[in-house]
Amino acid sequence: MPRYFQTFKVFGEVADLMLLERPERRLMVDISLEPALHTPGRNPYPHRTTFCITDSHLMQRFLSEISIGDAIDAEGTFSQSDYVPHRTTCIDTTFLLLDYRRLVDSEQLIPAPTDFAVDALRRMRLH
Repeated sequence: MPRYFQTFKVFGEVADLMLLERPERRLMVDISLEPALHTPGRNPYPHRTTFCITDSHLMQRFLSEISIGDAIDAEGTFSQSDYVPHRTTCIDTTFLLLDYRRLVDSEQLIPAPTDFAVDALRRMRLH
Protein backbone atom coordinates (compact mmCIF):
# COMPACT_ATOMS: atom_id res chain seq x y z
CA MET A 1 0.00 0.00 0.00
CA PRO A 2 1.41 3.41 -0.94
CA ARG A 3 2.34 5.74 1.91
CA TYR A 4 0.93 8.80 0.18
CA PHE A 5 -2.53 9.18 -1.26
CA GLN A 6 -5.18 11.78 -2.01
CA THR A 7 -8.84 10.90 -1.84
CA PHE A 8 -12.19 12.64 -1.55
CA LYS A 9 -15.69 11.66 -0.52
CA VAL A 10 -18.76 13.68 -1.42
CA PHE A 11 -22.49 13.45 -0.72
CA GLY A 12 -24.51 15.65 -3.05
CA GLU A 13 -27.05 16.11 -5.79
CA VAL A 14 -26.14 15.59 -9.45
CA ALA A 15 -26.56 19.05 -11.00
CA ASP A 16 -25.46 18.42 -14.60
CA LEU A 17 -23.75 15.91 -16.91
CA MET A 18 -21.62 16.45 -20.00
CA LEU A 19 -20.15 13.60 -22.09
CA LEU A 20 -17.01 14.62 -23.97
CA GLU A 21 -15.51 12.59 -26.80
CA ARG A 22 -12.36 14.65 -27.41
CA PRO A 23 -9.48 14.84 -26.68
CA GLU A 24 -10.33 11.67 -24.75
CA ARG A 25 -13.70 10.27 -23.76
CA ARG A 26 -14.80 11.41 -20.30
CA LEU A 27 -17.97 12.18 -18.43
CA MET A 28 -18.09 15.47 -16.56
CA VAL A 29 -20.43 15.36 -13.54
CA ASP A 30 -21.43 18.49 -11.63
CA ILE A 31 -22.36 17.77 -8.01
CA SER A 32 -24.05 20.29 -5.73
CA LEU A 33 -23.70 20.13 -1.97
CA GLU A 34 -27.12 21.78 -1.66
CA PRO A 35 -30.50 20.57 -2.95
CA ALA A 36 -31.88 22.33 -6.03
CA LEU A 37 -33.37 25.78 -5.50
CA HIS A 38 -36.59 26.06 -7.47
CA THR A 39 -36.72 29.84 -7.94
CA PRO A 40 -37.95 31.12 -11.33
CA GLY A 41 -35.17 32.63 -13.42
CA ARG A 42 -32.38 31.30 -11.19
CA ASN A 43 -29.91 28.47 -11.65
CA PRO A 44 -31.21 25.59 -9.49
CA TYR A 45 -27.63 24.64 -8.56
CA PRO A 46 -25.61 27.86 -8.10
CA HIS A 47 -22.82 26.17 -6.09
CA ARG A 48 -21.41 23.00 -7.62
CA THR A 49 -18.15 21.23 -8.31
CA THR A 50 -17.19 19.32 -11.46
CA PHE A 51 -15.98 15.73 -11.18
CA CYS A 52 -14.60 13.62 -14.02
CA ILE A 53 -15.17 9.94 -14.90
CA THR A 54 -12.72 8.38 -17.37
CA ASP A 55 -13.33 4.65 -16.84
CA SER A 56 -15.64 3.48 -19.66
CA HIS A 57 -17.48 0.87 -17.55
CA LEU A 58 -18.11 3.36 -14.74
CA MET A 59 -19.32 5.92 -17.31
CA GLN A 60 -21.85 3.45 -18.76
CA ARG A 61 -23.05 2.46 -15.31
CA PHE A 62 -23.37 6.09 -14.22
CA LEU A 63 -25.27 7.12 -17.35
CA SER A 64 -27.69 4.20 -17.03
CA GLU A 65 -28.38 4.62 -13.30
CA ILE A 66 -28.13 8.34 -12.50
CA SER A 67 -30.18 11.37 -13.54
CA ILE A 68 -29.90 15.06 -12.77
CA GLY A 69 -31.35 15.65 -9.32
CA ASP A 70 -30.34 12.23 -7.95
CA ALA A 71 -28.46 12.24 -4.66
CA ILE A 72 -25.20 10.28 -4.69
CA ASP A 73 -22.39 9.27 -2.38
CA ALA A 74 -19.16 9.33 -4.42
CA GLU A 75 -15.45 8.92 -3.87
CA GLY A 76 -12.33 9.34 -5.90
CA THR A 77 -8.87 10.79 -6.15
CA PHE A 78 -7.16 13.96 -7.29
CA SER A 79 -5.54 13.69 -10.70
CA GLN A 80 -4.62 16.92 -12.46
CA SER A 81 -4.93 16.04 -16.12
CA ASP A 82 -5.92 19.26 -17.86
CA TYR A 83 -8.59 21.88 -18.34
CA VAL A 84 -11.44 21.33 -20.78
CA PRO A 85 -12.48 24.45 -22.74
CA HIS A 86 -16.22 25.09 -22.39
CA ARG A 87 -18.02 28.19 -23.68
CA THR A 88 -16.15 31.17 -22.23
CA THR A 89 -14.26 29.28 -19.52
CA CYS A 90 -12.38 26.06 -18.80
CA ILE A 91 -13.42 23.12 -16.62
CA ASP A 92 -10.85 21.80 -14.18
CA THR A 93 -10.61 18.00 -14.32
CA THR A 94 -8.73 17.52 -11.05
CA PHE A 95 -11.40 15.46 -9.25
CA LEU A 96 -11.38 11.94 -10.73
CA LEU A 97 -14.49 10.05 -9.61
CA LEU A 98 -13.72 6.35 -9.03
CA ASP A 99 -16.94 4.99 -7.52
CA TYR A 100 -20.40 6.07 -6.43
CA ARG A 101 -23.73 4.84 -5.15
CA ARG A 102 -27.14 6.38 -5.67
CA LEU A 103 -28.91 7.41 -2.48
CA VAL A 104 -32.52 6.27 -2.67
CA ASP A 105 -33.70 8.87 -0.15
CA SER A 106 -32.18 12.29 -0.78
CA GLU A 107 -33.09 13.19 2.80
CA GLN A 108 -29.99 11.17 3.72
CA LEU A 109 -28.08 14.33 2.81
CA ILE A 110 -27.29 16.09 6.06
CA PRO A 111 -26.21 19.72 5.58
CA ALA A 112 -22.98 20.64 7.34
CA PRO A 113 -23.15 23.48 9.85
CA THR A 114 -22.13 26.87 8.46
CA ASP A 115 -18.95 26.98 10.53
CA PHE A 116 -17.82 23.53 9.33
CA ALA A 117 -15.59 24.84 6.49
CA VAL A 118 -13.99 27.49 8.72
CA ASP A 119 -13.25 24.90 11.39
CA ALA A 120 -11.82 22.45 8.82
CA LEU A 121 -9.51 25.13 7.38
CA ARG A 122 -8.38 26.13 10.88
CA ARG A 123 -7.45 22.52 11.66
CA MET A 124 -5.55 22.20 8.35
CA ARG A 125 -3.44 25.26 9.22
CA LEU A 126 -2.60 23.73 12.60
CA HIS A 127 -1.10 20.61 11.01
